[in-house]
Amino acid sequence: MSVPAILGVSGLTKRFRGTTALDQVYLDIAKGEVVALIGPSGCGKSTLLRCLTWLEQPDDGFITIEGKPFGRETNGTVVRRHGGRQIDAMRPRIGMVFQQLNLWPHLSAIENVIRPQMVVLGRPREEATQRARALLASLSLADKAQHYPDALSGGQRQRVAIARALAMDPALMLFDEPTSALDPELVGEVLALLRELAGTGMTMLVVTHEIGFAAHVADRIAFMDKGRIIEDGPAAQVMNRPADPRVAAFLNLIGSGRAPLETLAS
Repeated sequence: MSVPAILGVSGLTKRFRGTTALDQVYLDIAKGEVVALIGPSGCGKSTLLRCLTWLEQPDDGFITIEGKPFGRETNGTVVRRHGGRQIDAMRPRIGMVFQQLNLWPHLSAIENVIRPQMVVLGRPREEATQRARALLASLSLADKAQHYPDALSGGQRQRVAIARALAMDPALMLFDEPTSALDPELVGEVLALLRELAGTGMTMLVVTHEIGFAAHVADRIAFMDKGRIIEDGPAAQVMNRPADPRVAAFLNLIGSGRAPLETLAS
């Protein structure tokens, strides 16, 4: 019996002023899978995440979430774009943690987690507060609940952003370079947290340059170049035996592509 697909992407295309940022992207993620999306800067990784949430409108292609069309669908030969309400109703099924985190600076950590639940999901404050407290506690932030973002460290702000996304009970979590804005000593802390989330069975798509994380936490690695996914396979296979010469060259360039996976664990 096959595992149901949480995310389905077929032929996704996005252009900016005549430049193709996404070029016929195809990607499926099954329930419980962790997929690391890697590739050179400017290849379209962040644009893909924004199109998956319809923060950027794709020019072509289709997305399904838990088997349901999201944003556009076909009826015979006719393509129909969903209205704003329909898109907004589906969007909470995808949690996204941005590079910039986008926490509201005028709200405490716990209010950053409570408010979206009330506004988007219509949860009563008491229920939203209970969910927020439980998540902050699970992320070792119970004592920081009343602190404002500017009083938190980078790693703590990252965890508040993750709690805010998890509070929406998404089917899929997207992470856009979750360690890019962190001081080096905090990178390991956030990678350990993502490893814990993966261990709970959370379905995740992680844009990352942390090759060790991709090798040891991800079930699959998808490599993106010039707006296309040119290789997608089991992490060990892509890391140690890439089929595409472009992938091999990239991994060799960053210095760890040919190292055994045991070496990358350190």
